Amino acid sequence: MTARDTAGRPSGAVVHHGLLIGGAVVAGSGKAIPLVSRRDGSSLGVLDGAGPSDVAAAYAAAAEAQPAWAALGPSARADVLNRAAALFRERASEMGDTISHEMGKPLGEARTEVTKGAASLEYHAQAGFRALGSTYVTDTGEDVFTVAEPLGVVGLITPWNFPFTLPIKKIAAALATGNAAVFKPAPNAVLCALAIGRTMLDAGLPPGVLNVVLGDTAVIEEALLTDPALAGVSFTGSFPTAQKIHRRLSVEVPLQAELGGKNALVIWRDADPSVAAEIVAQSSFRNNGQICTSAGRVLVHADVADAVLASLRAGLAARPSSTADGDHGTMSSEAQHRAVAEVVDRHADDVGEVVRAPWPDELMAPTLLVAPPAGELTEEEIFGPVVTVETIADLDEAVAAANATSYGLTAGIVTSDLGVAHAFWRRSTAGTVKVNAPLTGTPYHVPIQGFGRSGAGVGEGGEVGIEFFTRRKAVHIRRPA
Repeated sequence: MTARDTAGRPSGAVVHHGLLIGGAVVAGSGKAIPLVSRRDGSSLGVLDGAGPSDVAAAYAAAAEAQPAWAALGPSARADVLNRAAALFRERASEMGDTISHEMGKPLGEARTEVTKGAASLEYHAQAGFRALGSTYVTDTGEDVFTVAEPLGVVGLITPWNFPFTLPIKKIAAALATGNAAVFKPAPNAVLCALAIGRTMLDAGLPPGVLNVVLGDTAVIEEALLTDPALAGVSFTGSFPTAQKIHRRLSVEVPLQAELGGKNALVIWRDADPSVAAEIVAQSSFRNNGQICTSAGRVLVHADVADAVLASLRAGLAARPSSTADGDHGTMSSEAQHRAVAEVVDRHADDVGEVVRAPWPDELMAPTLLVAPPAGELTEEEIFGPVVTVETIADLDEAVAAANATSYGLTAGIVTSDLGVAHAFWRRSTAGTVKVNAPLTGTPYHVPIQGFGRSGAGVGEGGEVGIEFFTRRKAVHIRRPA
């Protein structure tokens, strides 16, 4: 189990879930938090959350374990991570069930998340071999080269929308390059996090290399961000939270952050309306719009606006609310559901038209807000299956509208005119620009970096993600006379 040892507990007794520190599951000293299934409302037990002393113990365990882990070398570290990938595939059904209960994903989507994450783990397992240095020619009589070293102990802070793939990408890159980690997931992704930690231990990861602290952020934030052992933080979440983290970190502690976005998708005048509507659906409604890279704003050329809107309406009317393995539209929490629904209700009279999929009231239906006024709807991330639809007259207007935000995560255009596509991506202020493809989804070996309020530090994924978890040491050797 991901809980404290419950062997022999009486039937019906409450299951208490602890923390993973130094290879052992321990009860936290902080607040107790009840865990409830988003899938069926059943009790998932009680989390004995961490207190500051538990966080300190996690850092101490990581600091003790890190030197020996780094000294193993890249091959031995890769062996552990590859064994873990195989175990995750074996446990994909069980872990998918956990994810589905914790944050509401249909089982099929949740299980697929685990298998995709296992592939990411295998890619990053080789990171220790790719953390290469450089050599330099000098006129000083010195040979100079650089070597990549691990940062040491890193903090990994992740959200709930992809509770397996987002943490595993950070964990894999950090551990493969010789770091140890203290991992803090979102409060509604704690059982998945514990399953990750347990599986890594089962794969042969030495105790203390990966520690999992769970609980109320307000209780442990200070301890999490100020421990003397902390050498770097990788965070995925919102811009306001990143601001808090940045202010609290000591100046020598680097921050890598992948944040939110108000992402625009342009439908150009030559686009096939049905193809465009499908790309919108994949960009805006996957995972109930709870993806940082989701398209929240669709900008349609006036020449095809009526046809595209008709295709979007037809797509929503036919969009199923459930599959054989679970309901779509189950948001990650009641609070998230209320927040998204409140935005739609508050602006219903401000827009030209509200188009919803005909889903049951308890689900968050995919929604179009047609002809919105400039302001909150066009500038701020909603983080739900809600997309605004506006008409544009030319490329200058499309570029200006897409860039009219403080965010800069993703943008896209649907067109067969490569000249138009080239002009758009050149002028876009987003870190990722897609042509004729959904905005969501970035392969694990490709970097993603948000511009503006969508990111901080080097990007994540691929070689740049590996770069964050290392530091460069320059060695100067003067040849003897």
